Amino acid sequence: MILKNKIRVNGKTILSPLCFVDKNDEIYIDSKKISFQKKIEILKLYKPINYICSKRKQDKRKIIYELISTKYKNYIFAGRLDINSEGLIILTNSSKVTQNLENPKNKFKRTYHVKVYGDLNLKKLKEKSKGFIYKNIRYKSFNYKILGDVKRNTWIELDLFEGKKNEIRQIFRSINLAVNKLKRISYGPFRLDKLNPAQINIASAKEISFYENHIRKIQR
Repeated sequence: MILKNKIRVNGKTILSPLCFVDKNDEIYIDSKKISFQKKIEILKLYKPINYICSKRKQDKRKIIYELISTKYKNYIFAGRLDINSEGLIILTNSSKVTQNLENPKNKFKRTYHVKVYGDLNLKKLKEKSKGFIYKNIRYKSFNYKILGDVKRNTWIELDLFEGKKNEIRQIFRSINLAVNKLKRISYGPFRLDKLNPAQINIASAKEISFYENHIRKIQR
């Protein structure tokens, strides 16, 4: 293309491949300007309890941005968790990624481990899992699996595809169970894995690839 005089940099036709450029230069190929796209970065944060998902301090409560390096201060989060919940939060420099993750139409599964206290009625839980209305709010169907129980304390794995505010607590409140612990272990292809509370890690290439492939399939 250079030999055919098709490349122009800052208004000058390039005659030799020995030409250094950076993202601030204007580069044209066949009169079409080349645009540089920023590299999308996706991070995984283990949010501890007693932190709120907010970019700005609202009161004396701690926020998740106090846990991360200043170079990530402009990143936005997907997958809000309340102050009493812990687990996976996604941080990214792309608003499109957060929109894709949070849009129910894209059907990204969120998986939680929940400890509830009280007398668990499996029949009622099964009925709720098909979808229900509670306090004039409709909750969609969900998947569940009993992990174990000791003295009225039951661990349940829960898969959601919507993500309404306080959805899990409302699910169990509707069958007279109190949520004592709530931990998100995955969000779509992104997994908490071996992260400890307050730790942050870069999403793996495999996780990002799964995310991108899922979006391509959904948006066809």
